[in-house]
Amino acid sequence: MAGPKRSVDLSNTEIQEAWQEVRNDASDTNWILLSYADNGDIVLSGKGTGGLTEMKTQLNSNQVYYGVARVRAVDDHGSKRAKFVFITYVGAGVTPIRRARVSTHKHEFERFFNGYHIQIYANSEEDLSEEAITASLHACAGAHKPQAYEFS
Repeated sequence: MAGPKRSVDLSNTEIQEAWQEVRNDASDTNWILLSYADNGDIVLSGKGTGGLTEMKTQLNSNQVYYGVARVRAVDDHGSKRAKFVFITYVGAGVTPIRRARVSTHKHEFERFFNGYHIQIYANSEEDLSEEAITASLHACAGAHKPQAYEFS
């Protein structure tokens, strides 16, 4: 395996376009996952329209992922607003060297996924429960708290 990269290259057209799809309310694509290839390059691991549930099926406990899920905040007047959840997933089987890479690269992914509303650090699928994410979204909602969140 190649040594760790010092910087992150997110200029790949496939990655750029997938992120724009997630950001676009007119698009059905509502999640994106990026990970490290064996050579250390950043690759698009997946994107989809099935929300958080579908995204979680793509996770491997031996891998690091950075991604965003689009969630819809729904209020009692029927208004729906997109909320973006930035996720850093470090599986339980990830080696210490790969875990260290997260601390040096995470800020570049935070900058790339600009405009997210909350950030979740997860080690398991349980850390990505709808209940936990809803609680975090409610905590940052301010005075106008939605009645519910749609995750797909």
